[in-house]
Amino acid sequence: MKVSILVTTYNLEKYIATTLDSVLSQKTRHQFEVLVGDDGSSDKTRDIVYQYIAKYPDKIKLYTMPREEGVAYNRVERSSANRINLLKHASGDYASFLDGDDFYTDDSRIETMVDILEAEANKDCIMCAHNLYMYYENTYDKAEDCPPLCRAKKEHKWELKDYWPAIFIQANALLFRNVFKKKQYLEKLTSDKAYSRNFDDNNITYFLFAFGNMYYLPTCMGAYRQVENSSWNGIDELKKHCSNMLGLNMEMNYGREMAKNVKDAERILDYSYARHLENMEYIYEHKDELTADRCSPFYQTAVDSNLLMASALYDYKNTGDHAMNTLPYFIKRGRKALSRFKAKRGLSKLLKKY
Repeated sequence: MKVSILVTTYNLEKYIATTLDSVLSQKTRHQFEVLVGDDGSSDKTRDIVYQYIAKYPDKIKLYTMPREEGVAYNRVERSSANRINLLKHASGDYASFLDGDDFYTDDSRIETMVDILEAEANKDCIMCAHNLYMYYENTYDKAEDCPPLCRAKKEHKWELKDYWPAIFIQANALLFRNVFKKKQYLEKLTSDKAYSRNFDDNNITYFLFAFGNMYYLPTCMGAYRQVENSSWNGIDELKKHCSNMLGLNMEMNYGREMAKNVKDAERILDYSYARHLENMEYIYEHKDELTADRCSPFYQTAVDSNLLMASALYDYKNTGDHAMNTLPYFIKRGRKALSRFKAKRGLSKLLKKY
């Protein structure tokens, strides 16, 4: 098996057929499988998937996560568990996540990305990423009319230092070498309390950067559907910034593992301070609003995941002022790092390399 497409769903009966059709319509010489992970949907999502399995029994498999009635689940943790469960079953040399309400817009996506990663010149790349249409279905008639997610217009390679300070590409846009076929990397992911509970967009990409670079394609090959009541859009502004602080804490913990020495570790931390500068500034400006209850469910996730900096910030009125007093130092470093990054990117634009 060359490629595993890992589709995660929860109550997406309105969209799942479009998603699966976009995968099945791929024109490629590479063998691929479609693994659907359903998070215990209560609508007709699974019925629709079963209809596709009846048509493509050798191509599609369904894995269902049970739900207990009346239990309030953390959506980020459930979607993370769903993705990891699919990785356990993925047999492809390459893998790619796809949310069940998003879809591909280019039928050469798989062929193009596999060929790029298999080229000898790109052996240093762990992943290939394409641009995405930001699909606001109530505003635009079709995805191709929508604006792109990323403004970078040149095809090129990104190292962590070139990407992390200020660039975001949603994880659905990635095709990556399936390092999780190796037992030690899958065990690292599943045994880590923080990653196993927070294996979503930024954290997926950060985990992969430990293995190599990103090859970027400016062409939009998929649609990133913007749903009003999604797991992200359904929470308020403070909680969005709290959620991203979990990511910062994880990067502070794991960035050191990527580093070659102490000086390199400090540089890698600066990338994260730059990336999360807006989150840190917002948290500091609204510190009087922070309580464990107000930051729920991210406070409990931080506690359960041993993310001590984040949990101390969320409940700093009870845990002490140390975490909050340290935040201005992180903010200062983030501002300097972001300024350096913008200057470098500005030069790249002048030289028409960006």
